Amino acid sequence: MLVYADLSVRFRACHTNSLNLALHMITTPMGVVASLVALRQATVTFEYVYEVILILYLMSLFVTLGNFRLWLATTAWMAGLAAVAERLVPTFTDSDCAKLLAAGFLGQELAHLITGEKTFQSTYQFKTLSWPVMLLEHTYFLLPLCIDALIHMPESFASWIVANNYVVRCKLTDANDKKAMKTIVDFVTEEDPARDCTAHWWYQKLNSDVKDAFTHVMECPEILGMFQKRFRSDAYAIETIPAMNEIYVSSSHHDNNSDTVFYTQHCDGPWSVYPFCHVYRVMLAVNENVQVETHFTMEGGGGCLSDGDAVGFDYNREIHVISDLPTKNKDRRITCKMHYVVYPRCFGWFGKLLGILTTWYNTNARNLFLATIKPRGLIWKFMAWVVVFTTKRVRELEKYAGLNNVMTTVALYVLGQYIHPRFFMCATSFTHYCMYIATYHVRTGINFGVFKRNVVYFKAIALTHLCVNYIANFSYDPVSIAMILMGYGLSTSAVMALGIDQTYFGVELGVMEPNFVSGFPYNVVPHPMIVGSMIGLLGLHKMDTFRTALPYLVPMHCFMYFTHMVQEQAQDIYRNAEERKANSVKRSNREKAKAA
Repeated sequence: MLVYADLSVRFRACHTNSLNLALHMITTPMGVVASLVALRQATVTFEYVYEVILILYLMSLFVTLGNFRLWLATTAWMAGLAAVAERLVPTFTDSDCAKLLAAGFLGQELAHLITGEKTFQSTYQFKTLSWPVMLLEHTYFLLPLCIDALIHMPESFASWIVANNYVVRCKLTDANDKKAMKTIVDFVTEEDPARDCTAHWWYQKLNSDVKDAFTHVMECPEILGMFQKRFRSDAYAIETIPAMNEIYVSSSHHDNNSDTVFYTQHCDGPWSVYPFCHVYRVMLAVNENVQVETHFTMEGGGGCLSDGDAVGFDYNREIHVISDLPTKNKDRRITCKMHYVVYPRCFGWFGKLLGILTTWYNTNARNLFLATIKPRGLIWKFMAWVVVFTTKRVRELEKYAGLNNVMTTVALYVLGQYIHPRFFMCATSFTHYCMYIATYHVRTGINFGVFKRNVVYFKAIALTHLCVNYIANFSYDPVSIAMILMGYGLSTSAVMALGIDQTYFGVELGVMEPNFVSGFPYNVVPHPMIVGSMIGLLGLHKMDTFRTALPYLVPMHCFMYFTHMVQEQAQDIYRNAEERKANSVKRSNREKAKAA
């Protein structure tokens, strides 16, 4: 028992990356299945020997693990792998077993290489004379060790599909940071640029003193620390992109030029489909600002950045806008625009490439922008209009659909043309349920606007599949039609009673206070939104021709709805909210009694 407890802690330390563990969930079963097939074939002439060995192994784990739930999970997993092995025994040769075992072992090594985590075996191999004993213990406990690491990993697999909030914030208060910011303010004051348009000084062209001051704030612990709070330093690389950096001074007005873009909801870059990597723009206010607010449309946050306030956001994905308050600044609004590429360390050059692509785009966009700040002549006025028009259209696409979602949909559709006629329908009909379940499980660090956009987008696709197939296979069935109308009517009335934000986890994600609805339909049916949707789905399934054509589509929808309903019951945050409210009232009454 003590041996396993020690091993599990040391094993976890080498398996904290969720990608590493995901790959282990593939490679470890490969090795176990290969071993089971080999064992079954070696004992085929001895009746029940194979079964006895498996039972003895599992019974020994019951004693040595000292954790019933972990043992139960290991037993269930082993039973599944044994079932797979049984199907492979008739066709597998010794060579096949060896290849599968080698693939599993090499796959594990590759998983560690990709994610940059050292292997557990490397921590003890050849370190002492007794290392072969440790290797035997490692092998003996491998299945429960993997399950244990999965349970204790810092980041859930659910985080892969939730709408993570990638906006980061901090404030520079250190004396050296303030000194560097003052150097930048003094430089701008001395340069005294025109106030009727924006002014820009590119980092690479700054003189030595100002450049050193810029470099200091760009690399200061507070700025890097805000990234490390969001991205694990052992898993992600954070590198500066000096070629994109600049000192930026706001203009006094923004009429009829490209400055209008800043006062329009917009994304800065075009590479939002680049997977798992980010280019960040950090806006650092180096002087007082009480006039200009920066808002993040999807995240819902924002405000005036002033005197050392810094906010970082994804250059290619985050929709943002600035607006003016009635209060006026006493001096120019001076901001350092600093840029960083953040990518999984295992991506290497692929992560760095996003920084190169974004720099290339920024350079060309910068040249166009500068040419349209003060447009002269019809052509450049037209180009200024193009800048604003394109910005608005890209923003609308990103806000209401998401370029990532659109490209994923297109890719799945194209794949479906080669894989199976119904691949696209299956791949896009249940995505929103997975997002519901994963987001409800995680609930922290979620970008509420992006979450709503994503689930509405994929739910619309799922409903489109249902409608198209219902019409394509239509045969008159009044009961089916009545169930559809009644079910979706009930679901719609629940949405209207709650409101859109509360419908899509506004309370669960902490963006609003709960609105406890006591009227219709909540006073008639429990969980009316889910129940109504399931009645509507069953109404679709009621029609014989639809059911014959797609016998599993509606049952799968109902299964996913039911799974999420069970999840909501098991993790009822409303019940906890009511308990907290009741306890608060009790405390208040006790305090009043004591005061009396």
